[in-house]
Amino acid sequence: MLINCIMVFSAVIVLWKTAAWFIDGAVGVAVLLQVPRMLIGLVLVSIATTAPELFTSVFAALHGYPELALGNAVGSIIVDAGFALGLAALVSAVPLTVDPAIFRISGTAVLLTLALGFLLVFDGTLSRLEGMTLLGCYLLYITVLYRHFRQQRMMPLDGYDPAISKVKWSRVAGLFGIGLAGVLAGSELLVRGATGIALELGLSPVLIGLTVTALGTSMPEIATGIASALKREPAIGVGNIIGADILNICWVAGVSAMANPLTAERQMLLFMFPCALLIVGFMTGMLWRGYRLVRWNGAVLLLLYVLYVLALIFIIAPADMKAA
Repeated sequence: MLINCIMVFSAVIVLWKTAAWFIDGAVGVAVLLQVPRMLIGLVLVSIATTAPELFTSVFAALHGYPELALGNAVGSIIVDAGFALGLAALVSAVPLTVDPAIFRISGTAVLLTLALGFLLVFDGTLSRLEGMTLLGCYLLYITVLYRHFRQQRMMPLDGYDPAISKVKWSRVAGLFGIGLAGVLAGSELLVRGATGIALELGLSPVLIGLTVTALGTSMPEIATGIASALKREPAIGVGNIIGADILNICWVAGVSAMANPLTAERQMLLFMFPCALLIVGFMTGMLWRGYRLVRWNGAVLLLLYVLYVLALIFIIAPADMKAA
């Protein structure tokens, strides 16, 4: 127990410090490239923080657990939109604001891609061709995003300003790289320690899987969201959450299906996907009203996530155990 407690305490310290470095690095990239911070969150930061979900899902698909691969992707969407963004909005001293033009594109994209993923998997499987379709949708989204801001002259066409010194670039790259490595390592350490404590307390493996493990792969997004809120850089945090949600369905589920066709169980089709659509719908709906999230919005998202977890623990999990 003592070792696991030390692991959790150490992980929290590592996450607290390195997440701040990660955000500083992301802000530096946005400043040096002269692009909106939310764009960096949507693309660069989200790709980096969804790496755990990608590796977990692809390995699960290749090792003969296709239902786990899809469950990890959809579960991460629920955690990101409900828990990570809700908690960030709740602890932030200022509203979490977004760029209206960027959000109109990305908010529409996250709803459409999630709905498309649900339709493609509604027959119980996600084939390689359907996985390629989802991946193609992500490439289309990035293309639309890039062309829009190129036309609006919000994105520089010729790289970065030559006056920017290599020292600044090296510092930004160092903060981003070390911060990302620390966030990923701290997340893994936290999950191992928390799982160890849960097992020693006698909690069931099912309960651990539905709570600790589910939060584990989304811990980079959670840490990044809180750090961005506390550092008053909300555009990066919100952009990361929306970008991660798009990546989870298009990139994580898409690439996993390309590696090995995925299967969807009954609870996935009738419970998890509808919950993901509901929570993401609330998230985008609240952001569309004023292009910001305040504390009561965060409380709503957290409440939806808590209700989802309670339903999993007391309704879905017992039903699955009886069926087995």
